[in-house]
Amino acid sequence: MSIKVKEVPVEAHNSVGKVERYHAPLRRAYEILREELKNENIDREMILQMAVKAVNDSAGPDGIVPTLLVFGAYPRMTEMDPPSPSVVKRAEAIRAATKEVRRLHAERQVNDALAMRNGPNITTTLDLPLQSDVRVWREKGGWKGPYKLLAMDGEICTVDMPYGPTKFRSTVVKPYHREELPEGEGEQRRIRAEDDQVDRTVDSEPVNEPDKPVEIQRRGRGRPPGSKNKPKPQTTVRRSTRGNPTHHQDLEDQFINTIWEGQDVAMALMTNKERADMELSIKLRNDGVITTPGLPFDQSRNEEIEGLIARGVFDFVRYDPVKHAGIRIFNSRLVNEIKGKATGTPFEKSRLVIQAYNDEGKGMILTQSPTIQRASQRVIVALAPSLSEKNISLSIRDITQAYVQSTTSLNRLILAHLPKEIKSKFSAGTIMVVRKPLYGIPEAGTHWWATYHKHHREKLEMVTSPYDPCLLISTAKEAFGVVGMQTDDTLILGSDEFAKLEAKELAEAKFSAKPKDTLSPENPLIFNGCVLTQKEGDVAVELRQKEQGKKLKLIDHKSKDLKQAYMEQRARGAYIATICQPEAAFDLSVAAQHQDPTEADVNALNKRIIWQMKNLDRGIKYVAVDLPTAKHFVFVDGSFANNKDFSSQIGYEIILANESAQNEEFEITGNLIHWSSTKSKRVTRSVLASEIYGMVGGVDMAIAIGTTIKMIMDQLGFEKIPTIVCTDSYSLYECLVKLGTTKEKRLMIDIMALRQSYERREIMEIRWINGSDNPADAMTKADPNTALEKFITTNTLRVRVEGWVERK
Repeated sequence: MSIKVKEVPVEAHNSVGKVERYHAPLRRAYEILREELKNENIDREMILQMAVKAVNDSAGPDGIVPTLLVFGAYPRMTEMDPPSPSVVKRAEAIRAATKEVRRLHAERQVNDALAMRNGPNITTTLDLPLQSDVRVWREKGGWKGPYKLLAMDGEICTVDMPYGPTKFRSTVVKPYHREELPEGEGEQRRIRAEDDQVDRTVDSEPVNEPDKPVEIQRRGRGRPPGSKNKPKPQTTVRRSTRGNPTHHQDLEDQFINTIWEGQDVAMALMTNKERADMELSIKLRNDGVITTPGLPFDQSRNEEIEGLIARGVFDFVRYDPVKHAGIRIFNSRLVNEIKGKATGTPFEKSRLVIQAYNDEGKGMILTQSPTIQRASQRVIVALAPSLSEKNISLSIRDITQAYVQSTTSLNRLILAHLPKEIKSKFSAGTIMVVRKPLYGIPEAGTHWWATYHKHHREKLEMVTSPYDPCLLISTAKEAFGVVGMQTDDTLILGSDEFAKLEAKELAEAKFSAKPKDTLSPENPLIFNGCVLTQKEGDVAVELRQKEQGKKLKLIDHKSKDLKQAYMEQRARGAYIATICQPEAAFDLSVAAQHQDPTEADVNALNKRIIWQMKNLDRGIKYVAVDLPTAKHFVFVDGSFANNKDFSSQIGYEIILANESAQNEEFEITGNLIHWSSTKSKRVTRSVLASEIYGMVGGVDMAIAIGTTIKMIMDQLGFEKIPTIVCTDSYSLYECLVKLGTTKEKRLMIDIMALRQSYERREIMEIRWINGSDNPADAMTKADPNTALEKFITTNTLRVRVEGWVERK
């Protein structure tokens, strides 16, 4: 037996099922009968039967009387029968209910007739070819269009609406007929429209009202910063058709001049980030930190434009109404930003961006490019202190204008308007034909990643990690290196020989890059939202978040935009938790499960945010570990049905550490590599199930990371690092080290997989530990033990063992 789901088209109320059609008449008949017979002491089941009879004795939507259809006649009561008073009362009530049901059916028939948009003859709609222009009837707006007809399936028409393909009944779709113009007039209109599309003009000058603040236009949810988010000057602008965004007069130069003259101005002419960076640039220039000549970002803009022109990223052509007809022309703009804010040498940077955020052509191409996983990033940092004695250092390589250095060209035609900085240098009607990947184009990141990834694999003789394509390990014995790729930045853990090889191949490939930054007490590194620091005379590396913590704010549960504020602060807190604050992982994972937060949910999230605001500089410290004797510890835990929807929370932590054992306990000293606190997507029917699912996730990730670490150890000439799994569940421990079975047979699949890894020594040991010493407790409970807090603070943890198996 199978189930087939049939999707009801938009606003197709006549598509309701046959049973649902009678709900309203049946409810109305039931209400009338209850009111008429409220003093007769008749139970509700009898009243419901009488209501059903009233409906069955009336004509349905198709004009058929169910009683007459089944029995061929109406049941009736003759005058010879001596009716009792109660029967008379019931008969009168049924007549009243039947009369009301017939009235409802009559209303429905009239409404159906009025709501029939196209009439019974829909041949013209069904005979339309695909991609035809059609109009659609909407209840609140009447006929709308034109839209493209994408597909037809019987009476269902799929129409390309502004928000995506949508299904409609053929009765609400009809052809769209365009006005036929004389040949000369139509050509003139087309030329005027195309000229207006390429070179729009402003009809009136902006009204200067210095005493009246300009209202800030808020950016819509989910919309990226761009021209549509830039606040508009109060001018009358000619509107163009859909697909050609409105051009706004740029007042940025006026804004800069006003600031330099010391005048007050309403900060509503740029995005919040640009405004903050502009203010910071002016402050740094006044303090003498930034000494580049000219106005703020003036030199960085010129360098960006000149560099792109020199690389042949785009060509300048005259707009051809015939050749370029039907091709969307994107806007372009220069985005200004202060880089290196967390270091002692901030600088101005400008980047030309194609505003292709509403690009309909990206659906047929690959636009995703991988970025390094947090676990891979922490593996590199965790190994750095241990390898410092081998003259292996941690550094960062930043590629300048990365996307435009891709060796592959775009596979489709991209047209763009000139940015205002160079528009005056060309004649009217000049546009850019973008040849190479540029920021803002959806597939640009994919082109650059393929170029840079191929460079590392072929020129530097590196191989990728089994679980992360952005983590690469060298294969040459004389040059050890591990590289993590994050778009145009690379985190490098390598020897001096590898550093020389990397610089040599980079120069031969003619990639433009900044000088490599090497971690030292005087020179911290910034990579992927993290700040890496080192103290004088200490090889340990400290990892903390960059600037996101300063944006944390408490949430007011009485505010009108509660949901938006809750989502924003939850996301900021979770971002920090994934970087360097595992103590907050559980609370923020639970907060992510609340779509409609209550006051209690807001208070719980505020409590965690307060902790994060007080501990902005709290991060993770990575110390030196003796790699030949190191072990891979996996602490797992699960809490059964402790979430609001009675789902289970599962979590684990992976630690690379050295161990010292004595008197049925062991002490570990090492580094936290990875952690996870998630809601179980699988249904858990027992406490054992939640524990098993937590262990499966932890072991799966531990084996993936362990395989990568083995590749690194082989390159260094060390033995494989063993994996040890620790759980505080005695039932789970017994299931794995013994050959018993569970009553819940579905769990045996996961148990057998864990047993197989145990037999193959992919898992070297399984230990049953004391629950008070399990650091993974913080991944599954709101009020956990202090094991994780102690380990992060001291990098050591003492664990009591309840049971273990000695293996030879």
